[in-house]
Amino acid sequence: MKKKIGLMGLPLGIFVLIVIMVLPTPPELSTAGHRMLAILVFSVVIWMTEAVSYPVSSGIIMSLMAFLLGTAPNMSNPSKMLGTSGALKMALAGFSSTALALVGAALFIAAAMMKTGLDKRIALFILSKIGAKTNHVLAGVIFTGFVLSFFVPSTTARVSCMVPI
Repeated sequence: MKKKIGLMGLPLGIFVLIVIMVLPTPPELSTAGHRMLAILVFSVVIWMTEAVSYPVSSGIIMSLMAFLLGTAPNMSNPSKMLGTSGALKMALAGFSSTALALVGAALFIAAAMMKTGLDKRIALFILSKIGAKTNHVLAGVIFTGFVLSFFVPSTTARVSCMVPI
């Protein structure tokens, strides 16, 4: 059954993409935004059905963004097209953010804690000191977050460290 759904995922995704592209663009939405919504729904369909692997889907999505956004009107000058270079700049802008590096580093810290067993050591230490009652465990987690805030100033990284605990 799962293979049958996966085989139908790509044609279903393409069908949904075309249907959304053919729908009229709402007046409060730009053409590029309308096309991005179509790409988003296409992406969700192929991910849910596991029609293609994730690396392949990323290549397909980037190609769709370059082509469909590249042929959309430019938001600052609607008489000109955005072009593929402008579309790719827009599509990849989120990857140049410092937040990406922060989240990546936080995930590495969390993975290192899990790999070395530090998360279990911290959790067992806290449980040995405060007990295993629910309200005590909650207080222990809050206290651990408070203590970690002195060593890990980033909230994202601190939460990533708390997840394995």
